[in-house]
Amino acid sequence: MSTAETRFLQKRKVTSSKFILIVSLVVLGYYTLIGIWPFIYNVFISFRKTDLLTVNKFIGLSNYRFIFKDPVFWQSLWQNAFYLVVMVSLGIVTSLIFAGLISKTRGVMKKIYTAMFFAPVVTSMVAVSLVWSLLYYPKVGVFASFLSGILGMSRDNFIFLQNPSTALFWIIIVDVWRDSGIKTVIFLAGMDEIPDSLYETAQIDGAGNLRQFFKITVPLLRPQLIFVGAVYSINAIVRVYVYIYMMTGSPPGGPANSTMILQLHMYLSAFYGQQFGYGASISMMMFVILIGLVIMEVRSFQQKWEY
Repeated sequence: MSTAETRFLQKRKVTSSKFILIVSLVVLGYYTLIGIWPFIYNVFISFRKTDLLTVNKFIGLSNYRFIFKDPVFWQSLWQNAFYLVVMVSLGIVTSLIFAGLISKTRGVMKKIYTAMFFAPVVTSMVAVSLVWSLLYYPKVGVFASFLSGILGMSRDNFIFLQNPSTALFWIIIVDVWRDSGIKTVIFLAGMDEIPDSLYETAQIDGAGNLRQFFKITVPLLRPQLIFVGAVYSINAIVRVYVYIYMMTGSPPGGPANSTMILQLHMYLSAFYGQQFGYGASISMMMFVILIGLVIMEVRSFQQKWEY
């Protein structure tokens, strides 16, 4: 290789190194600006009483001590836990059933059914919330009309989101409906990897479809089940805010705080009550809960499965 070619390659290497360095610094600066700095500032104001305009004083751990005395916080935490358990359990069961039924189809019909179930996943959460609010509308809504006709009861009995004892459950149904498609696709992918020879052997032994499903399909889908359960447990803490905010009126979280969850309590405390320090302390409690869920998720993925 000539001297000129060597110099050219060295110059090109230096230029590439400078470009990589500049891009790295830009990415690091962007991440610091939108990720690290807001977190640090949130920790800072969680120790203060502030409305970000007139009041701004250090109060130490008072916000955190008030959390443990706040009945709305504990109600929100319980309702978050209820939402997590019911949404994840119901979503896994329904998606397993759908995936099992779709796996029995072949060719074009299998693709059509998969696309039909996946379509709600790519639909805007705001649009889904508005449409289901109309479906749940008391007296004149589609569900109230349908159920009153089927059961022969007055439409006044079907108030859905206006009933404090059932409002959160009906919002869970919306979340399960929207996300069942992606869970179904994940389970379908897992089912496609299960060898047909296992089912053929089970048929020879006289096992029916239902027994094959519970003895072969479900045990071999354990990695997918753990993945779906872990990811949607985190979503149950973070993402449910949109449905409740859009579907429960103004201020959201009603009726009688029956749909209040931690994220919404944080928002209302900060922006409705002008207690930004207390809202920041609630967000830090949510951060601790999410860290715990992430640790459980990481440990679950470190397991080794043998079949």
